[in-house]
Amino acid sequence: MKRKNKVRLAGKIVTGVFAVLFLIIFGLLGYTAISWARGNPLPTVFGWGSAVVLSGSMEPELPVGALLFIHEEDSYEVGDVVTYQDEFGNLVTHRLVSLEEGEAVTRGDANNTDDAPFPASNILGKVKVVLPGVGDAILWLRSPLGLCTIALIGVILIILPTIFLRKGGKSHDGT
Repeated sequence: MKRKNKVRLAGKIVTGVFAVLFLIIFGLLGYTAISWARGNPLPTVFGWGSAVVLSGSMEPELPVGALLFIHEEDSYEVGDVVTYQDEFGNLVTHRLVSLEEGEAVTRGDANNTDDAPFPASNILGKVKVVLPGVGDAILWLRSPLGLCTIALIGVILIILPTIFLRKGGKSHDGT
């Protein structure tokens, strides 16, 4: 009897943990979607946002397919790798080469020329963490197939412990 109760308790704990993780993931995805719909190109939580490197302009430091974690700072210095919103609404991550009188100039490490000057207020944050290759997986997870896969895995992880408990809780004679 004690083993049966322990198995049930363990199953409830596992189910609860997966349910909480599932809700957190979908909560963050929902927050991101709402932020994008409102025109925020870099949704942040506690000052942290993320972006995926799509071009080779910052190679080798920021390889294509890397996931970047970007943090909002109070100030920026020449040499910082920053993410800003360009005049077309795109996110650009380049090295800050000039910052004077409210105007910023950046350049990709692999580029020959500076980018056009832009208002320093367009800087959204400084790159703090680079995870090569992880961005490719994130882009796939954001696709319709990736979202369906996440949802299916979440449902399976929530239902599976319940099925296991029902089978594991019975004796061989059905009682």
